Amino acid sequence: MSHLIRRKACMGLLGLVSALAVSADVQAAGFALREQSAEGLGNAYAGSTAKAYDLSTIFYNPAGMTRLEGSQVAGSTTYIMPTAVFNGQASLRNSSVRGSTGDDAIMDAAVGSVYAMWDVEPDLKVGLAVTAPYGLRSHYEPNWVGRYHALQSNITNINANPSVAYRITQNLSIGAGVQLDYTKVTLSQAINFGATDGKSTVQGDDIGYGANAGLLWEFSPTSRVGLNYRSQIEHNISGKARFEGVPNGVPGPARFANDSASANLTTPDTVSIGLYHELSPQWAVMSDVQWTRWSSFKELRIKYGNGRNDTVVDESWHDTWFLSLGATYSTEQAGKFHVGVAYDQSATDDAHRTARVPDSNRYWVSAGYSYDLTDSNQFNIGYSHLFADKVSLNEVGTSDTGTVTGEYASYVDIVSTSLSMKF
Repeated sequence: MSHLIRRKACMGLLGLVSALAVSADVQAAGFALREQSAEGLGNAYAGSTAKAYDLSTIFYNPAGMTRLEGSQVAGSTTYIMPTAVFNGQASLRNSSVRGSTGDDAIMDAAVGSVYAMWDVEPDLKVGLAVTAPYGLRSHYEPNWVGRYHALQSNITNINANPSVAYRITQNLSIGAGVQLDYTKVTLSQAINFGATDGKSTVQGDDIGYGANAGLLWEFSPTSRVGLNYRSQIEHNISGKARFEGVPNGVPGPARFANDSASANLTTPDTVSIGLYHELSPQWAVMSDVQWTRWSSFKELRIKYGNGRNDTVVDESWHDTWFLSLGATYSTEQAGKFHVGVAYDQSATDDAHRTARVPDSNRYWVSAGYSYDLTDSNQFNIGYSHLFADKVSLNEVGTSDTGTVTGEYASYVDIVSTSLSMKF
């Protein structure tokens, strides 16, 4: 399959999954997105690696498909309402930068996912997940004080993940799949030309490949543990650099000619382990722990084809942990009620935080509800509120970008719904 055909196929999936990028600073660590399941949202994603309640297990642990019966399809939509207010100042060449503060650059967004599973045999299942595991979306006002560091920052991601699951023994199942991952990046910032500002925009995309694998061990009829791994995916983002508002007579005008641009971006490995236990026919408790290798994101380096010096931002992110606990109460007639809490560790610190991704620790409080509309149709709804630590920004740039300092105060509300159908 040619690169052009693969890219067109991924762009077609883009329409299925809808608006796929939101700001990561109030979302998940780094620029990860956890919202692949409305049912899981109600538990703050506790037990997602082990419980295998619905088709979202294709993403969280493909081995869990062996617990599902019948061919099925499902889709979910998540609406994310973030707020991240900046309050601070900036300086450039020993002078204060004029502009707005208190800017909320984070926009509401929708995230979608689509799943399908074919029940080949009682012990053999084949699944497909189309999700958006990563995303970033922020847009500062053109006159905000940190405009020489960041204006627009968008990462749009589509991940198509076919997988297979097989029950080896009565208690042990395995699953594995391949990932076809499309990523598009747009980054812009203002350029200080003295009397006026210009603007630079870099945009590019790439298709990368990865793998995933999982285990599910049911050590009793009411208890199970799951283990899941999703590999890193390397992207060589290539595209164009565009410069606007360049005044006549600027020194070195060739540096501001529109030309090619490229950057390397690697999405990280993740390892998750989940536990699920039924205390009674009504009550179940669950937990999840996830490790993400964000330390692979050491710098953001943009290379230009016109002789302009590389744009380099030291990121120096570190590995993160996500810890969650949840419970579900099941009734015979009224459906299932879900609750959960979680801690989501930041991938950066005060020394390396940037205006593009002002990441912070987050604390989740979640609730949800599941109801069987018919024997073959289920509806889920989940809600989470994320409390985020107030964090400092002290981004020191070059003589062309200056320094921006201040604080971000953030929180987010998330609502997700899903519908599944068995055949």
